Amino acid sequence: ALARAEEAVGIYRSLAKARPDAFLPDLAMALNNFAATLSDLGRLEEALTRAEEALRIRRQLAEARPDAFLPDLAASLNNSANM
Repeated sequence: ALARAEEAVGIYRSLAKARPDAFLPDLAMALNNFAATLSDLGRLEEALTRAEEALRIRRQLAEARPDAFLPDLAASLNNSANM
């Protein structure tokens, strides 16, 4: 699961670099999932780093479009708190 989660982050990172408007939300989701997987494996410092990156992206998205992204920001805050 870890390798696939990491691969997904890499793919979404590339896509978001080319088209941030379309793929930043997906990158944040993949980072959130990767963080949860790392946390489950006891790799807490790495998990927190990824969760904080997802949180930064989701804050940015929620500031621009709170109607669409505020729930995702809440999910990332919850995920980060659990780490």
